[in-house]
Amino acid sequence: MLRALYTFLIIAVLSGIAIWLADNPGELVMHWRGYEIRTSFVVGVGVMALAAFLVLLAYRIVVSFIETPASVSTYLEKRRQQKGFLALSRGMVAVAAGDAGDAKRYAAQAHKLLDVPPLTLLLAAQAAQLEGDEAGATRHFEKMLAAPETEFLGLRGLFIQARRAGDRDGALAHARRAFELRPQTLWAAQAVFEIEAAEEDWDGALKTLDRVVKAKLIPRDDARRRRAVLLTAQAMTAAEAARGQVGDARTHALEEASKLASEAVSLEPRFVPAVALAAELSASTGRSRKGIKLIEDAWGVAPHPALADAWLDLFEDESGYARAERAKALAARNPDHVESRILVARGAIGARDWKQAREALAPYAGSTAEEQPTQRICELMAEIEEGEFGDRGAARSWLTRALHAPEDPQWTGNGYRSPRWSPINPVTGEFDALEWTAPVMALAAEDRTGPAAISRESSVVADEAPEAAADAARLTSPPAGASEVLAFQPPLPDDPGPDGDAGDKREGENKW
Repeated sequence: MLRALYTFLIIAVLSGIAIWLADNPGELVMHWRGYEIRTSFVVGVGVMALAAFLVLLAYRIVVSFIETPASVSTYLEKRRQQKGFLALSRGMVAVAAGDAGDAKRYAAQAHKLLDVPPLTLLLAAQAAQLEGDEAGATRHFEKMLAAPETEFLGLRGLFIQARRAGDRDGALAHARRAFELRPQTLWAAQAVFEIEAAEEDWDGALKTLDRVVKAKLIPRDDARRRRAVLLTAQAMTAAEAARGQVGDARTHALEEASKLASEAVSLEPRFVPAVALAAELSASTGRSRKGIKLIEDAWGVAPHPALADAWLDLFEDESGYARAERAKALAARNPDHVESRILVARGAIGARDWKQAREALAPYAGSTAEEQPTQRICELMAEIEEGEFGDRGAARSWLTRALHAPEDPQWTGNGYRSPRWSPINPVTGEFDALEWTAPVMALAAEDRTGPAAISRESSVVADEAPEAAADAARLTSPPAGASEVLAFQPPLPDDPGPDGDAGDKREGENKW
């Protein structure tokens, strides 16, 4: 409505001007070079308006003619970019769909039409990976290193290529360069840390951890746990090296190892491997009281076989009776725990106090037992039967039961299980990935029976299959070192971030 009103007003104004000019025609006279031109005012204004229009028209034609090549070039460039981005999009879709042929074809088109190296080189590299052309993918990633804006992306791609090829040194070099380039990047920091830990480069891993904490990439609680694990690993390495030395050199090495273990305990007071090692090293360096306190504090919270081993070995040339009394003193700090009862039984067996040993294990192996004995308890009962009565048949019966008894907790990780702790999983190379737990899939446990049934089982084993019983005894007492999984060459840690490979997920998780 307003627009119609404005139009009407404009027409009315123009009509009024036209009427006024008609009522006041006037004359327009122009003298030029001896000529005199006379016309009405209205015609003169119309001629001037027409002349101005023709001049503007000529100007637009000339300008358009001059700008036509640039316009055509711009049009062609836009068209080429549209085709290039279309090829890039189709190439990415082909990569996601796993179509290597289309991915390679569209990657070539995008590279030809577009001047966008980060995208085109990445698409070309991913297409080469789909085809299995690892060398081609590596070449594309190496080209990215030439430009600052694509260098980091190229390093990430080269790291992934090296990891997949099993080139740990190459992967570490690329990850370190990426970490230097962008210290705030989580995947680079995690990759450097995990590879250094897998190589048992504890000093390097500690330095990397300091940089990670400075960059605030992980919480301080996680950093404290990681530092405690690394210091414990350093202490273990130093203690192992000290065993091959003598005199002052050995004493100095043990002192250094003890300091490292004590620092680890100060960071994580309930970290059992650190506490047990610190106690052992304290005793080795003449500070047995410190070792006693460390174990007593930890035992009151979470008893553990490693703490029991360290406790029983604190003093050399100790009588069996004294050791049994110390075992009972420590067990009194957590008397209802199964490890406390096993500790008392071990001490009593060392003192040849068979009655005390039986009483300690009665809740698990007696006639009124309410819980099924584990393998360790069965082995201790076999030792008691043979030591007290010389009853080898009953001992073999307990060893046979150990074959079917629930397994005791061990340090368990992916593909690895051992009673000994390790800072890394020797099978996968994962850092601090072992947990003290019983196997999820345990062997089927035999039914609990009374003493009469045990006696019958003993006679059957002794009379019908003595060779099998002997084999069972050998199986339940493996030789030294046989309880651990062979430490295969650990693979490189998984990439902390997405790289287009559905299998590259962590989880990170791990963790960070």
